[in-house]
Amino acid sequence: MSTTIDPLLFSPHMPRTSSGRAQAISRKARPSERTFRRRRRVLGVGVVFMVATAVIASGAVASDPLQENTSVPRTVIAQHGDTLWDIARTIVPEGSIGDLVTDMVRLNGSHIEPGQVIRIP
Repeated sequence: MSTTIDPLLFSPHMPRTSSGRAQAISRKARPSERTFRRRRRVLGVGVVFMVATAVIASGAVASDPLQENTSVPRTVIAQHGDTLWDIARTIVPEGSIGDLVTDMVRLNGSHIEPGQVIRIP
């Protein structure tokens, strides 16, 4: 019975053991412990980067926390014939409303429809 040697497992340059046979896995074929540590670090940094990207993309990071004297934006439902100027005048009965209207246009657009929820800054 003859034996066949797989050329992919054995190399002619492999050192021989005391019995004369070539070693199946040489020391250089296996990555070192240093390589494993480096791979684990790179994988860890990659996972942290992906998690941070997901958190930032979801908007879950508070960039400007609310102060005590600020109010949460309110909403008003537009009625037939309402304009942003009319809604702003009901919120601020006296004084200048130009800045409020500008903010409302930025939040809601310049054209409103009846039944539309208008966000008030």
